[in-house]
Amino acid sequence: MPPSSRSVDDDHAVAQRFAAEHALEHVHSRRDLTHRWESYPFGIGTWRRARNVVRGSLHGRSITAFEYHYVLLSDDTNERDAFRNFLVCVVDLDHAVPPLTAVRKDRLLWHGDRLVGGEIPIAHQAWRDEYSLFGEDDDFAHAVLTHEHAARCAQADIRAEWRFAADDFLLWIESARVSDMLTAALEVLRPLISAAEGFGSRDAQEQ
Repeated sequence: MPPSSRSVDDDHAVAQRFAAEHALEHVHSRRDLTHRWESYPFGIGTWRRARNVVRGSLHGRSITAFEYHYVLLSDDTNERDAFRNFLVCVVDLDHAVPPLTAVRKDRLLWHGDRLVGGEIPIAHQAWRDEYSLFGEDDDFAHAVLTHEHAARCAQADIRAEWRFAADDFLLWIESARVSDMLTAALEVLRPLISAAEGFGSRDAQEQ
């Protein structure tokens, strides 16, 4: 059944089956997750909801994933009165790392002035055609988004944005459900997470 045609009850049932298959915990909703972060896709819209929350270990990483929904009652774009939904996954990092955000070029306007740092050039053309990278540490950025990692992301048809924020790694995908893309997206982005943690570990050892 296509995601757009599923009812709320169907969504819950599908998410519960997904959680059971992967030995994850499932809860129907968690209001605190709608206010934990302020940067896009959070901090805008009304009637915010975090539903089908799954938590546990997936692909060897400690994660919390959920379906995030809000309504745009008014704005300055052609998306006024739109119902927006995202698959959000938060990966627990071993330690805090520098801020770094990968933004889809066609969604830049939604980030406003909340992007941390300046734009960092990436040599991989296919990745650069669709995304921009923002951060404060060029060395960290290039250690995380290597040419190989950029190629892997560009080839994956998941259109995910992501952000390193302190000791969290957040990824979000528009119009996706927990059961649809979570495992594929995490598999694609896991090397970036490992590279970020490795960069921080090297810095700590040198100090």
